[in-house]
Amino acid sequence: MDFRVPKHNTPAATLIKNYQNRKSGKVTVSRREIQQRFNGMEWRHQKKILLAFINASASDREWASRKMFAFWDNCFIPVVKTLWEQYHEISLSWLILRYFPKEYLKDNMDSLSKGRNYYYLCQRLIDEEDFCVDKNRLYESDMMQLFKIMKTPVSDDAIIEVFFSMVAKICKGVYKSSHMYNWDIDDDGHSELSILSNRKVSNILFDIEYALGRRTLADKIRMWSSKVMQEAKESDQYRMILQMNSQGHDSQHEYLSLIKKYCLKHLYLDETDVEETDFELRSSQMYEKKNDLTTLHSILNNMQMANPAIYKLMNSFSLEIVVPFPF
Repeated sequence: MDFRVPKHNTPAATLIKNYQNRKSGKVTVSRREIQQRFNGMEWRHQKKILLAFINASASDREWASRKMFAFWDNCFIPVVKTLWEQYHEISLSWLILRYFPKEYLKDNMDSLSKGRNYYYLCQRLIDEEDFCVDKNRLYESDMMQLFKIMKTPVSDDAIIEVFFSMVAKICKGVYKSSHMYNWDIDDDGHSELSILSNRKVSNILFDIEYALGRRTLADKIRMWSSKVMQEAKESDQYRMILQMNSQGHDSQHEYLSLIKKYCLKHLYLDETDVEETDFELRSSQMYEKKNDLTTLHSILNNMQMANPAIYKLMNSFSLEIVVPFPF
């Protein structure tokens, strides 16, 4: 039987030497073996490898940057600074945002804060007196994370602003969480569904109550939601949806539209009214807006009560009632 003797590992020092010597003919094979063995090498070899790779090609520099993120040493600061100012690569910016002194971040804020980097910049500078967060550049969930790491207590007003900003965006369809699959809907019906059933909204409410310890504020939000839904359930639209549902029509879309409408109507805790929005009668062939809700609902209800076949006829023409938003 032919027994093959396993190949011995090339010494790390030799691999580094061959990788750096572009005339060795072993750059590619040395690179591959270094990357495969890197995590198990001694720190003295890892440091040499990282410095060699970060000063090489763009792909090797990116690999070294990602490794440096986990295997950091302050001795890397000068070389990373030089390369960042030369290339402005995203992988180098991560190292700066995580490990560089705050003063350097402040001096280079514009170049370091592009895209998603702005959130991580805020994480480092949130407690600096001369730093002001631009909330328009952050998701509401980001702001909640910043609230949790701030050393100074955050006000209830600031928390409320973030919460209702999320609610408004959900209702307007800004986030994908406005889609059906991002709502927790029970199998028995929709009677208990509210804006708090949206997963993004419920996650923020959870953070308000537990991460920030604002139980009273969370209860106040729940009371607001209950009051909004109570008004929605007293509406003609809701009664029509229940009738449609009882006749086998899947009314989840209409129900969610109703929730969004009434949340927009009472968007803040002071329940400042906004202009009423009309329902829209939508068909596959035409769009017709009806301004008089009372007349529209009365006509449809009377027609269906007088003759249930009218509902089947409406379905045959693909007619459904949805809520347009006022924007």
